[in-house]
Amino acid sequence: MSERTTKRGGDHVYDALVDAGIELLVGLPGTQTLPLDRVVAERDEMTYVMARHETSIPHVAWGYYEATGRPAATLTVPGPGDTNAMHGLKNAADDCVPVVHVSADIDPEDRGKGPIHEIPPDTYDNVVKANVNVESRAELTGTVHGAIETALTPPFGPVRIGVPSSILEATFEAERKPVERGRASVDSDGGYPDAVDALASAERPLVYVGGGTRRSPDGGRIARELAERLDAPVLASYKGKGVVPEDDAQFLGVSAKHLPASAHRVLEAADVVLALGTDFDGVTTADWTLPMGETLIHVNLDPEDIDNGYASDVPIVADVAVAGGQLIDGLAARSQRAETWNGAALATTAREEYFDHLEADGLLADDPIHTPGALGTVRDVIPRDAIVTTDIGGFRLWAKQAFEAYDERGYVTSGSWAGMGVGLPAALGAKFAHPDREVVALTGDGGLMMSLTELHTAVEHGLDVTTVVLNNGDYGIISQSPKIDRYTDGHRFEWDSPDFVSIAEGFGCTGVRVSTRSGLATAMADAFDEDGPTLVDVDIPAEEPSPVDAGDYESALEVE
Repeated sequence: MSERTTKRGGDHVYDALVDAGIELLVGLPGTQTLPLDRVVAERDEMTYVMARHETSIPHVAWGYYEATGRPAATLTVPGPGDTNAMHGLKNAADDCVPVVHVSADIDPEDRGKGPIHEIPPDTYDNVVKANVNVESRAELTGTVHGAIETALTPPFGPVRIGVPSSILEATFEAERKPVERGRASVDSDGGYPDAVDALASAERPLVYVGGGTRRSPDGGRIARELAERLDAPVLASYKGKGVVPEDDAQFLGVSAKHLPASAHRVLEAADVVLALGTDFDGVTTADWTLPMGETLIHVNLDPEDIDNGYASDVPIVADVAVAGGQLIDGLAARSQRAETWNGAALATTAREEYFDHLEADGLLADDPIHTPGALGTVRDVIPRDAIVTTDIGGFRLWAKQAFEAYDERGYVTSGSWAGMGVGLPAALGAKFAHPDREVVALTGDGGLMMSLTELHTAVEHGLDVTTVVLNNGDYGIISQSPKIDRYTDGHRFEWDSPDFVSIAEGFGCTGVRVSTRSGLATAMADAFDEDGPTLVDVDIPAEEPSPVDAGDYESALEVE
């Protein structure tokens, strides 16, 4: 039921956010935001987090959503605030995360006159799902409600709302009404009969899970049931990692250039690939060079993603859970189906061969500690239900194959946008969402340098987050690129990393430095026993092989 109330503009915006079920607002105060900051201070329906840099603001909201499935709001000044936030907004857009971003914008009548922080409003059109601007008091609540509903309509995405500061400050009458969550439109005809025919006759089926499976209500369960019914190995995209527990026998690996040779052999042999909720981006398909079966069934909610990366033989525009349910029913009705390979045994053997290869190369040794060994130690020490966030860097490529994820809400990582600086802020968002669960941020030294100040945010709010820095004193993902010799004559982008332990202690955190797997295990256990944030600086050799090279071995796996 709607009602008309007389309040300040900031209260009207605040009401709309609360009515949408938003409980977290992340911002950084500025002159233009003060009319809304004041409302936040006066009311208590939402938790307010003041980040230390605008770049981190959307990352906190993104991590919060990934860990909960509940949207958060963000608030910045226009111009510099918005442009700093663009990195995180674009990351949220690519990952289909609904962030409601409010910009305390300049007055429409001042545009073009050079007021402070002026920038054309359409600057943000290409980094968000929708960019809307309030031009008058009369349209405030309608515009804000519509923007929130757009963010919360599948496929989800961030929406920027430019609200002039003068409107936030003014007192006027406006309508308050419920915020509705939209529903996705689907292709009711679909290609279900053809898909069921292909799957029923498949001898070597493979299930590929993407971010749409993560977003779909019950998508993970549906994907696992399909894999079990088909006896198919499961391959994940970056955003699909965690949808199927990685101690499940059918889990094969994560697709990209670093896909291990044994897993690649299984993928190459697949005759029918059922792709669930993926846009087949360049990062996770090795720039579209990975094979995707003789027959490709592509299920995706966004029709623009169908036939974009790979031509599909059977396209289905629908939510993963909806489409998967139809496919399960269709397969159950078949009296005869082809005899398939033993997908679970193949996936398990492929994974075992990969880890045997890492061990043979000394990458799982105690001393010196290498990235895959460090990741294995973290996995061994933390609880199964811990939430792990990852930054961007060479260590993240290792984590795709060498760090097991068991739950899509427990593993937070970005997709193809792959902008550095996300790991620590995302961990803060996850900890706000789940204060009683262990939260660990995995980051490299390069990525941490881009969000290091958020350690102070963690201290201020008493967030018991453990930050693990895989520190190789190098932009390793660049230095190990095959293009390095071509463009820089072998120059590496190394440096002497700062004293992260002293910096962490200066912010009020506990800091510790380790150089062995056993030392890391002890440091992690100590961190969980203490209150407050801890930083663990792990000394990683810069000369360790890249995850791409480590995955390129002669596989002995027999695929029939």
